[in-house]
Amino acid sequence: MPHKHLKRLMADRSGNFAVLSGLMLPVLLGFAGIAMDVTHVMDEKNRAQGLADAAALAVASAMAEDGDMSAKEAEGLGLNFFVSQSLAADSSMTPEQRAEAAIRLKESTKLQTFTTSAGNAQTYDVRITSNYDVPMNGLSSVLGFKTLRIAVDSRASSGRQGNALSMYLALDESGSMAWDTTTVDPVTPTKKVKKQRKEKYPCPGNETQSCERVVDEWVDAPSYIVKMASLKAAAGVMFDELKKADPSTTLIRVGADSYDDKTKSEQKIAWGTNDVSKYVNKLPDKPDGGTDASGALTNALAALKSANTTEKSAHDGKTNKSFERFIVFMTDGEMTGNSGLWNQKIHDQVLAICQQAKNDKDAAGNGIKIYTIAFMAPAKGKELLEACSSGKDDYYYEPNSMTQLVQTFGEIARKAAKTGTRLTN
Repeated sequence: MPHKHLKRLMADRSGNFAVLSGLMLPVLLGFAGIAMDVTHVMDEKNRAQGLADAAALAVASAMAEDGDMSAKEAEGLGLNFFVSQSLAADSSMTPEQRAEAAIRLKESTKLQTFTTSAGNAQTYDVRITSNYDVPMNGLSSVLGFKTLRIAVDSRASSGRQGNALSMYLALDESGSMAWDTTTVDPVTPTKKVKKQRKEKYPCPGNETQSCERVVDEWVDAPSYIVKMASLKAAAGVMFDELKKADPSTTLIRVGADSYDDKTKSEQKIAWGTNDVSKYVNKLPDKPDGGTDASGALTNALAALKSANTTEKSAHDGKTNKSFERFIVFMTDGEMTGNSGLWNQKIHDQVLAICQQAKNDKDAAGNGIKIYTIAFMAPAKGKELLEACSSGKDDYYYEPNSMTQLVQTFGEIARKAAKTGTRLTN
């Protein structure tokens, strides 16, 4: 009988599945953990690659926009961008943990920049590489896997390319250019202004009644930057951008003429921006008069028109095979002449000069391009400048603050000099 029971036990297979399941369960759980971790790591790698691409593009763009950013500055910009964005998604870390993670990530990330110059063109190449470990979950650790390594590699390039050009600025110095902008002066943010108020006092001879009188008092008020100071600052930004585009002063020639209801003495077109910068800085701090841009625009057209060979001869002397012609026409008002009322005749005259300039074709068949800036201008001023421009989308601007005016002049300089950023990745 005992032998029969033993044989029966040995022949019984009913518990094998449970035994095998018990033996295989850790392995199965481990593979399930690895599957989840691989999915998570691939998502993390894609996110990290996207952030590296964005950081490389940002650095390449900044280097081209700045023109003289050092390698150390570029590295700091790129690493801070990459690290801060990488850690932004994890809200579970304490400040101490976040600081430690930032240090580790910076140590495992490398940013390199390379600048290549050829004549007036510069190319900026940026490469970001990063390698770091991502912890795996507890299920994966059953098979001995603690971390998976992520590696990302991103490259971007940008460029600044100089463009031969002749530019003439027609700038408003009428009385309204002495008016305030909406920008508070950071140096002297307040000023004393006289304010009148009414006060009551006992009437002489009859103190039971109250009399009223007007009293002057000095109070603090915001000190706003005036339009003329804004114009000078904005023009300075433009000249700096043109210098970056033409450091050897062989590509860019600039002149200017200002106006109120009269045309002022002009600054003849010359190489570089030194002369025109001095001219703009000497514009009156307290301008006055009406508005008539016809004379300044006539001088601009005369200087740049194709029949005048002065500019072509000057560029030929610098071996510039071709050059572009630009007028920058800025006003904060409408055409009034020496009155305070809009003048249809002057308005139409200015518009006709703009049209002549756009129709004046050079040897390549290109007219003079006109950038127009309606700075905090009324409706008639905006209407005129939009019509005068070489196209509303690319050549017409309506800045309504000092900040926007500065941005406008800088953008025009970069567009004209063709120093916009070229990015590849």
